[in-house]
Amino acid sequence: MRLAVRVPLLSTLLTSLLLSACGSESPEPSLPETGEALTQAPATPEPLKRADARRRFAPGQAIVKMKDTAKARPQAAAVPSVRGYQTALIKPLPGGASLVSLAREQPLAQSSVAEEEASTLAAIEALRQDPDVEYAHENLYFELFATPTDPLYSQQWNYPSINLPQAWDTVTGNVTIAVLDTGRLDHPDLLGRWTAGYDFGDGDSNPYDDGTWHHGLHVAGILGARTNNGVGVAGICWGCQLMPLKISSSSGYISMTGVNAAIRYAADNGARVINMSFGLGYNPGSPTETHPCSKYPDMQSAVDYATGKGVVLVAAAGNHGAANYLTEHVTPASCRGVIAVSASTQSGGMASWSNKGSRVDVIAPGGFASGGLYGQGIGCPYDPDLDPYVSGTDQVLSTWATGKPVSALTSGDYCYRYLAGTSMSAPHVAGIAALILSQKPSLTPGLVAARIKQTATPVSGCAGHCGTGRVNAAAAIYTNLPSLPTKGIWWNPARSGNSLDIQHVASDRLYVTWFTYTAVGTPIWYISHLNAEPGEWRGDLLRTSWNGASATTSVVGTARLILSGGQWRYYWTMGGLSGNEPIQPFVFASGAPAMNLTGTWFDPSQPGWGVTFASQGTLHVANVTVYQGSSPVWLQGVVNSSGTSLSFPMSYITGNNLCPGCSGTPSVNSTPAGTFTINGAAGIPSAMPSSLNMSFPGGAWSRPSFPLHRLTGP
Repeated sequence: MRLAVRVPLLSTLLTSLLLSACGSESPEPSLPETGEALTQAPATPEPLKRADARRRFAPGQAIVKMKDTAKARPQAAAVPSVRGYQTALIKPLPGGASLVSLAREQPLAQSSVAEEEASTLAAIEALRQDPDVEYAHENLYFELFATPTDPLYSQQWNYPSINLPQAWDTVTGNVTIAVLDTGRLDHPDLLGRWTAGYDFGDGDSNPYDDGTWHHGLHVAGILGARTNNGVGVAGICWGCQLMPLKISSSSGYISMTGVNAAIRYAADNGARVINMSFGLGYNPGSPTETHPCSKYPDMQSAVDYATGKGVVLVAAAGNHGAANYLTEHVTPASCRGVIAVSASTQSGGMASWSNKGSRVDVIAPGGFASGGLYGQGIGCPYDPDLDPYVSGTDQVLSTWATGKPVSALTSGDYCYRYLAGTSMSAPHVAGIAALILSQKPSLTPGLVAARIKQTATPVSGCAGHCGTGRVNAAAAIYTNLPSLPTKGIWWNPARSGNSLDIQHVASDRLYVTWFTYTAVGTPIWYISHLNAEPGEWRGDLLRTSWNGASATTSVVGTARLILSGGQWRYYWTMGGLSGNEPIQPFVFASGAPAMNLTGTWFDPSQPGWGVTFASQGTLHVANVTVYQGSSPVWLQGVVNSSGTSLSFPMSYITGNNLCPGCSGTPSVNSTPAGTFTINGAAGIPSAMPSSLNMSFPGGAWSRPSFPLHRLTGP
């Protein structure tokens, strides 16, 4: 009896769902191309524990205080109820408040921290609407501010000079940086940082440094030395992984073919940033000889391949400024799409020995103003080939090892040393690029480079040689980015009629479908690709049209999602109209579904139309987004089944006074419109054989057999 009653009730709710309302970066093209773009987005490696992925408050809990007028209620009702959640008292708190648990009746399957937070915030907002509740809010987690405790951090002048401590309060990284250099070593301050790699210098799978000049170890320490571990120094991207790609041969040479192969390998194996602290440039024996990247199309081809896969490339500008050598004459720094980095000193100005020129993008800490390339060592055994010639501590301090091959190194040979050079400058910028991509993985390399350059601090006296200035980490990273709303259907219970389907494309991008109506009551759908921007999700409102074989997309307005005081609101503009409305997740059933279809699906052989599913318990809702002639139209079906082969009876739903900007009493009318069938699989299927046979006023949509593939979802 319970199921038989629930289905008609659900149909009534879903045919008069949600919202009617009273305004970045460019969106993806149209729905046809979207299917391809979303499935081909650069892969983000499994993150380490990081600051921006930690919980901000206890999930499924709220601190609630009832008004004095509610004290007369029975003890059993002392904890207010919330639709879609089971509430219970955890414990009373001093001052009259209580700690309350908020368990979803339908648990979140494979939920992220952001989804759990959004679910808790939605329940808290519902509590605030209870007239008997004085206040309700999160049970916050506090954290120590992110100043590293590493014993040598106080000697790393380079990080405060570019405002890294302020950036670390927001993000500490979660992507992979490819280190194209002399190879990896197992320094204690880099344990757990290395991923698998490759030796392109000698052509084997062993990326360990087999030389005696451990340049790559120093660069790696700047990029990602373990932080707050009670050992040594701090790295820029605490939570990043380092991919060791050895480009130097055992004889000490670095070939262009090896470098180009390493760049392509990094792009194909999950790196989001490539650091290149090397280059071909000034030859004292032939001072007029130049080596711009334009001479080497194979090098540019490798760079283009990587940037085309969403990888940011950073290169050192070179150390021959004293000879007035220009960065535009250096490869790979002069390659199109590479961020070229020159050096700043401890005083903040540009180092006199650093390469100059109009091709410099930014400057970053590279070390001394007057000392030598090698500075003092800390904890290093005496090195007769080096120590007689070192001086100073105004270079950059990082991980080091005595000049021995890896087979001869002992634990006592690992130490720390000051070094100077644009080789040290480049990883500062690469590390900041990794922090930015950890926050906004959908950013293109061009947008990351633009962000770094636009936020740099201008440096006086550079005469056009410092690019846009000294890199500023605190200004380059993003603050106040919004949390992720829960995936699935959202609505406004106070004004039903429309709905939103929200899906996650990445941690910084949403795919939103708005199911609404035209002024004459015809169902119509719009899509948006909303990007995470400070304080809100924002993007264009897009409408698609059909020419009989494919779809095109046009911008018709804007869309935003804003969370304030625990309440999400949807804002839109369209032509001269605008509006906004409070929304919340639509919970229509309980329990985990045997087959979870939730998400957006499409037919790769005919993109431009698709299906959004919502699965809760044994109930499945399908909104089919097709066309009425050339105009977008949606139809809806509901099935109650624990099976994996489903047949949806479809309905064509018209609405009165439910269009954007409409007023008056809303109402809906539902007409049978055919059948939609799928053959799925238990769990979370990725593809399903399907068929559609629908007819509705002004059109029909029949597809006797087609493959349905998941675009987004759990």
